[in-house]
Amino acid sequence: MPNTIVGLDFGHGVIRAAEVSADGKHQPVLHRYHEVQVPVDAIKEGVVTDVDAVVSALTWLWKVAAFSSKKVVTGIGSQQVLIRELILPRMPLAHIRETLPFRVQELLPLPAEQAVLDFYGVEEVEHEGEAHIRGLLVAATRESVLANTRAIEAAGLKVVDVDLIPFAVVRAHVEHERSGVKIYLHVGAVSTSVIVAEQGVPQFIRMLPSGGNDLTAALAEKLGLFHDRADEMKRRFGLIADEADLDSRGVATVSVEAAKDLVQAVRSTVAFWQNNHPESQVDGVVLSGGGAMLRGLPEALQSATGLAVTISRPAGRFTVGDRVDEASFLAAGAAPAVALGLTIRSAA
Repeated sequence: MPNTIVGLDFGHGVIRAAEVSADGKHQPVLHRYHEVQVPVDAIKEGVVTDVDAVVSALTWLWKVAAFSSKKVVTGIGSQQVLIRELILPRMPLAHIRETLPFRVQELLPLPAEQAVLDFYGVEEVEHEGEAHIRGLLVAATRESVLANTRAIEAAGLKVVDVDLIPFAVVRAHVEHERSGVKIYLHVGAVSTSVIVAEQGVPQFIRMLPSGGNDLTAALAEKLGLFHDRADEMKRRFGLIADEADLDSRGVATVSVEAAKDLVQAVRSTVAFWQNNHPESQVDGVVLSGGGAMLRGLPEALQSATGLAVTISRPAGRFTVGDRVDEASFLAAGAAPAVALGLTIRSAA
């Protein structure tokens, strides 16, 4: 088997893993994909909080899925991650990264030594008559990054890279959608990423503090349901009522109301980008994550933004190997996008 790497996505109550090989010349090959359920309190906002539970799950995952590689790339991306546009004097990227702690302390809500910092260059620009680089500053709490890497290493695996989840989302799609300006909307359980990318290059990222769990919590409270039952009803009906099913009417009514904040936040973010970049023609919205499968959400977002909304097809960028249960993988829909996207930069 060619050299492979495993993308590891720590979700809410689930860990998703994809083993991929890529040489940078040919279409990446997905060799294995598997998911494992974990207690919902084992991972909070993408950060491991119960090391023993996660180590046990990872050990089981590698055994059952028969991953051939122990090299792992994992992601960060929640409200604990700060993402800001930053313009710096043009210099080698290595020097930029070396001097970041001294340049950005005033932008950080915590001491620079307690953060993991990175800079993603977007383009060269002229600023105050001199050559500069416009890019995105990424800052995560060091402890949140270490919590995940410690759990992975305790399972006998090797972390070779930690990447930003919004970047992974874009990379999971760009080879078959590299045209114009697209908005990638990744709806997770507790947060949502809005990424504006031009020609496959992220230009703007906003993290929203809402996701699919908000609908589950609203259903549990308003309809007096246990959490698991509320989540089941959310997945079954979403925002759409089935006229032949009385239960669905109540579920849809509550879900539509609960989704308003998310839909409004997405609309405001899209409007902010369009107002500040009137020359930029947005081609559409690509919806990924577990929340992408929520019935009625694509239609609600399309109505709010006035843009065409499509469901993510991350499998379109990959050749699916014969060791993958293709039916099960395709049934996972838009959920594998992060695990797949994490492998691209590191596997090449």
